[in-house]
Amino acid sequence: MISVTAYPVLPGLGQLLVVLKGNNVNWIEEVKPIELLIEAPMTQLMDTDDKFTIDDVASLMVKGAPQFFAMLKSKENERLAEEHRKRIQENLPSKEWWPKVKYEFHVFLCTDDKKYENLRKKLADSGGTTSATILSTISAAIGSSLGFEAGAITGLVAVCIYGLIKIGKEAYCDIAHSN
Repeated sequence: MISVTAYPVLPGLGQLLVVLKGNNVNWIEEVKPIELLIEAPMTQLMDTDDKFTIDDVASLMVKGAPQFFAMLKSKENERLAEEHRKRIQENLPSKEWWPKVKYEFHVFLCTDDKKYENLRKKLADSGGTTSATILSTISAAIGSSLGFEAGAITGLVAVCIYGLIKIGKEAYCDIAHSN
């Protein structure tokens, strides 16, 4: 049995994402972009201008990334902002992880590499699964392959998925393959 569900792609834009649920589900269609923004807010940059790429977004989500703060007036606010920046930086993945995560996502999405065969099958059978579950499932598989904790790379995987949704699988794989 197959059911059809329509979801708003982004609130207020009037676009709908139609999801067919049944056997052999296309997991890409199950992902709601707005839920990826919750996991990786920097992905919004890809919606502001076509000049921002997944590499640009990921560069803002790793250790050593520039942090943007509003103008501060008092020394107390400066101290609080510095403490916040240190905490954030401690929990960000190393910038050397991004190319590895991006490559593994490409291997998973764009090839038939047997390493991700179980993940592809699990996602194909995932009718009705939430975006967060899809994201964490892919993050766990890629993290396991690389020896990284899934939670540490979830934001980077969200950037990959958001980029995929934005330009489509064929274009994503063509770009990833050429790089």
